[in-house]
Amino acid sequence: FWYMYETPNGKEWYMVDATLRTKKKIFNTAKLAADITTIVRDPFDAQHLPVDNIKFAKDEKSLSFEVKSTVDELKPDRKDKKAADSMQKKIFYFNYDIAAAKLTEVPNYAKPKAKPSWGSVAPDSSAIIFSRKYNLYWMDKANYIKAVKNEEDSTIVEHQLTKDGVKFYSYGSDGDGENNEEVLKNDKKRRRAGVMWSPDSKYFVLNREDSRKVKDLWVINSTNPGRPALETYKYQMPGEKESPIDEILLFNFAAKTFKKLNISAFKDQTVSLWAAPALNKDRDNEFRPSIWLGNNSKIYFSRTSRDLKRVDICTVDINTSTVAPLIDERFNTYV
Repeated sequence: FWYMYETPNGKEWYMVDATLRTKKKIFNTAKLAADITTIVRDPFDAQHLPVDNIKFAKDEKSLSFEVKSTVDELKPDRKDKKAADSMQKKIFYFNYDIAAAKLTEVPNYAKPKAKPSWGSVAPDSSAIIFSRKYNLYWMDKANYIKAVKNEEDSTIVEHQLTKDGVKFYSYGSDGDGENNEEVLKNDKKRRRAGVMWSPDSKYFVLNREDSRKVKDLWVINSTNPGRPALETYKYQMPGEKESPIDEILLFNFAAKTFKKLNISAFKDQTVSLWAAPALNKDRDNEFRPSIWLGNNSKIYFSRTSRDLKRVDICTVDINTSTVAPLIDERFNTYV
């Protein structure tokens, strides 16, 4: 595996052989800075190397990365250089042969389309969960690969898991962070559900929030390209009784059933599910899974009172639905 380590003297990239228990620098940073400067014609030095998006080849003998320059260029979807927000900084793409320490520019590079952000991939890659029109859906890996290439592919097969989702009581995203026009535009698109799988891929959990009774709040996005845009969302102001209600749902994927766990302790509490830390070996994995913290039969979550004076860290046994508080914090002021 590889990693980057940064000090006041700059960044260094290392490759590690865990079997031999050895590590070595990937780059001679001074030479790399000089090579990039020669090609890009912007001044770079070993202490300030703007190397982004490193990806190793499958044989791990070479890698690719990109560097942002100071050169202005027209965005691909724009025609008028004088129009607002029509220019961008040119990105240079490179290939680096590790053994030869040779840097090569990749001209006319067609950057691969980014993996969709809406897919929650099972650890065994057998299923991908997402939401659409407030409900949960799933597809298999073969159809997800189609969606990665073209989300509008008419041959994609997806399956509906729930049918009672509604706006502001959704199984997935309600369009958080989108303005009103974007919410309408993206109404039928796939969205992230934010589920977490068990390590054995048999179950997954979901934090569902009911904010239908919470009052609306509005903001104006004045930095929006073109005219300012209105954004409407739910927000509980101090003193208001209408509070969002947090739930944790446990799904049995094989049976396509779910149950709501009894995790209540405080009135108007907020709940947060805990995810397992991502593994370094999955850094470049296009099918990186979303896994809950715990084991195949136990999950971790926290619950917090509305006044922020009480916090519990708990586990849930998914077989018995038993909640076991592990840590309880109580304080006269905010915890």
